[in-house]
Amino acid sequence: MHIVVFIFQGLVYCVVTVRCIECGFDCEFATTGSIEKVIFDYWDHMNTEHGIEYSPETLARYVKKKIPNQIPAV
Repeated sequence: MHIVVFIFQGLVYCVVTVRCIECGFDCEFATTGSIEKVIFDYWDHMNTEHGIEYSPETLARYVKKKIPNQIPAV
């Protein structure tokens, strides 16, 4: 998972990238965007391509758990 944080007009924005291969799958799928978009895209991909039915809540916890450890101090 890769995270880019930037500040624009005083607001902090976070762009996240999740790749299947980073989660242990031999798959080239990647999705980038807001946390919500990434969670939905990855949930949909896991269900349709790998047949794994994670709940969106489980994926949200996984993605959000990774973020605090990777956001650099501003």
